[in-house]
Amino acid sequence: MTQLRLASLSHDMKTPLNAIALYNDRLRTMKPDDPERHACHAVIADQIDRLVQIARNVLDIHAVSERYGEVDIVALLRDTASIYQQLHPGYTFRLHAKTELPSIWGDGPALGRVLTNLLDNAVNYSQPTQIVIAAELQSSGLQLRVRDRGHGIPSEYLPHIFKPHFRGNSTVPGNGMGLSIAQEIVHAHGGRIEVASTVGVGTVIRIILPQNIFLDPK
Repeated sequence: MTQLRLASLSHDMKTPLNAIALYNDRLRTMKPDDPERHACHAVIADQIDRLVQIARNVLDIHAVSERYGEVDIVALLRDTASIYQQLHPGYTFRLHAKTELPSIWGDGPALGRVLTNLLDNAVNYSQPTQIVIAAELQSSGLQLRVRDRGHGIPSEYLPHIFKPHFRGNSTVPGNGMGLSIAQEIVHAHGGRIEVASTVGVGTVIRIILPQNIFLDPK
């Protein structure tokens, strides 16, 4: 396995492992008849499944199309936002997405990796604040957005942020793989990813997926 793939695997496993540890700690403090135990077990099982998918998929990002299936994009955004709210209680994760958004045809676990990579950056490069996750239909297709009010990205860094291992701020934890992985997956779905950022104001990352990705085009 190349160093690039090892870095990718390490990066993507971080969030589900942290979630498993968090909910396992909660279980330890719960009484046997606590009604919340079932929900904790469900989250842990879901994150274990996610780890399995990551381990299977990390070696073949470019074979995304072979793993396509129906993806409830609103559920994916909602569940991921919920996990991050638990992992980072100092932040507020605000979801803006209409429940009637159609399902899409894609690789759900891979798209989940894109979202977690973007949220990791939003958390790492901002103080506790509100992070907005949005999804909306547009004439060109589906637009997903993650917006933070963090430090912002200096203009001289913007041409390089999708390069593997590029890190504008070496004091922030990470290996510089998040945006590179996200771009690969988005491109494999026929989409594009854009970044707009202002130092001292924050960053907005947009993912535009094509109209033909919808199972029920609007």
